[in-house]
Amino acid sequence: MTPEARIEELSARLSLAQGSPSLLVVVAESDATLDEARGLLVGILRKAPMRVEDLGACDVDTGPARWAELTHEHEADAYVLSAAPWGPFSGGAFAGLLNAEREFLRRLAGPVLLVVSRETERILRQKAPDFFTWAARTYELPAPAELVAIARKVGALPERAAGDAAEEPPVRFLHLSDLHLRPQRVKRYDQDRVLRGLVDFLAQDRERFPLDLVFVTGDLAHSGKPDEFELVVDLFQRILDVTGVAPAHFFVVPGNHDVDRDVGRWLRRTLDKDEEAITFFEDEHARRFHTQKLEAYRQALGSLLGEDRALGLGVGANAVEVVTVRGARIAVASFNSAFFAQGDDDQGKLWLGEPNIDRAGDRIADEGARAAIALLHHPFEALHELERDVIEHRFERVFDIVLRGHMHQQKSRGIASQRGGFVELAAPSAYQGSPWPNGCLLGELFPRAGKVRITPYAYASGADPWVLDTRVFPDDAKDGYTHTFSVPGKKRTPSVLRRHLAQAAEEAVEAAPEAVQRQVAKVLGIEAPSSRMSKEVAKKVARAAAAKVDDPAMLANVVDEQRMSTALSKTAADELEAGGPTRIPRSDPQFLEKALSRVAEFIHHKVRGKVAKSAAREEILAQLIAAALGHVVDGPVSVQPLLSDGTRPDILIGSLNEAPAVRSVVEVKLARKASGNLHDAGLMQLDRYLKSVEAAHGAFVLVHTGESEKEPCIEHTKTPTGREILVLHLFW
Repeated sequence: MTPEARIEELSARLSLAQGSPSLLVVVAESDATLDEARGLLVGILRKAPMRVEDLGACDVDTGPARWAELTHEHEADAYVLSAAPWGPFSGGAFAGLLNAEREFLRRLAGPVLLVVSRETERILRQKAPDFFTWAARTYELPAPAELVAIARKVGALPERAAGDAAEEPPVRFLHLSDLHLRPQRVKRYDQDRVLRGLVDFLAQDRERFPLDLVFVTGDLAHSGKPDEFELVVDLFQRILDVTGVAPAHFFVVPGNHDVDRDVGRWLRRTLDKDEEAITFFEDEHARRFHTQKLEAYRQALGSLLGEDRALGLGVGANAVEVVTVRGARIAVASFNSAFFAQGDDDQGKLWLGEPNIDRAGDRIADEGARAAIALLHHPFEALHELERDVIEHRFERVFDIVLRGHMHQQKSRGIASQRGGFVELAAPSAYQGSPWPNGCLLGELFPRAGKVRITPYAYASGADPWVLDTRVFPDDAKDGYTHTFSVPGKKRTPSVLRRHLAQAAEEAVEAAPEAVQRQVAKVLGIEAPSSRMSKEVAKKVARAAAAKVDDPAMLANVVDEQRMSTALSKTAADELEAGGPTRIPRSDPQFLEKALSRVAEFIHHKVRGKVAKSAAREEILAQLIAAALGHVVDGPVSVQPLLSDGTRPDILIGSLNEAPAVRSVVEVKLARKASGNLHDAGLMQLDRYLKSVEAAHGAFVLVHTGESEKEPCIEHTKTPTGREILVLHLFW
């Protein structure tokens, strides 16, 4: 059956099923194209003609019961919704919910099309077989390109879609790499001639091709020495001046030639296993000596572009910067592939680290970026064999464009996979001597259309030293020797915490009095009716608030303390239970220190920095730490239990019916500058609780606000009566 025939049959079945509760499952290629597929399908069916209500992407915490409610809120001939669980754990939970609520399908106001990816269909067939018996039919959607063609044919799309590159103003960028600047007099003359020509070319081309962003992917210097970076700063300042690009829109990462090998001579050259990589990229202390190799780079580029810039030295979420260009939010992740670079034999010894990419991906998804660009110096082939393929697959899920250098020659490729995919662009060397090829890339990114157009330039002696390079895309002569790549679509899943905070915000606004809802609507720029707000308008405001939970003011004003605690506790459950290590037995003499270390790591990497400082209240923090401990240790954990003397410690691990050897008390305090001897007062209070509970173990958690860049640490100390306890320092 042809794609058009399948759509016609689906439309005919819906026409016959109008007014009757029925379920049709529609399968798309992947989660990455799910929203687009649902939108195109709705447009095609409306041309049938048919009244079709698009119910959007459903929350996987809701099932047929909620679907039935939604269908009764809208009058239509058919309803369309999509569902995209976040991986196997979420998929299993969603399948269980569908099985449990399948009887509610009888209450649908009409036929419902459930659009899912092929992977989600597989999970549901395997784990929700009873639910699937209620589906009248399963249809496979045509491929995205075929679906677009059908939509255009029936008039559901104009001849050229609104998001096409021809109608979207591009984000223009320059990609440079491998400058290898050095101060020696003989080299200086030649490199000045080539690079002065580049600066002149950019100045002359500014009116025709005004740049928005500049990317430089490593090997700025030759041997990582300070005098070389003086030349780098001078060149970059000239580029900033002639292009008018703001320093905040100028991005750089280091390469192997930016490393001072004299500093790194005695450092470890590589890692041997994944566990070591996790430690290296999660623990700033583990990276401190390798970072010192790039101190001259950091000082020079920081002085020019800003001390707070990522510069390829940040890890995880701190590697990501987000800029807005003509309304499009562009996320740029600057990765350092040269941590272990030390010589000419680096191939196969370098690491980027899975935690590094995962944390960056979470940040990009939470930021709601329209496009994500990754910068690094080395190709994936240079990475250690233990992570090479894994890292590339991670990039396919997260990034749209990958810019790199190192090989001194232009190379481009587009990767499309079930994970998503990216366009990889390797820039040629901007300077390796005038007798050899020197070049750069000018790019135009169309975020909505998912396109990037590349124009290569090369150095050539003559009146115009930098000219169009017709050798790179010889088959694109009709397009002026430029090439346009399609950026594979992808669905970036927000972090676990972001999802729970969004749910908390939505619930809080829906439950708020109308006066509060109107106030939130005003802040969000949503026009509320002068008459009483309808349920639909209140829901719209609530969803808009949920989308803005990254705004500290919005989060603090909308989400109350109880909902905040619940969201953080749910995050702890999801993060610490899903595929995590086994629980720590309380029979282990060091169980409390091990448990607190794991909790500190979770809070530092998964919570801190993603929640407003206003959430750093002792009650919320105690709830969070207790919830996390409850998923780490093998015994009960209670918050503020009432003791026989009428007092309430913050957290009790174990019960009063158990032996003292397996009982622990944990106190949580905020460290404020004006709090005086809080540390001593907290220790005295902990001392009293330990005596009252007869607990063998105790800990004092001190949360420092305004020092979020520091790593958590645990120290051993004693209470005023000589009891040995732990003090965990967290930085918020």
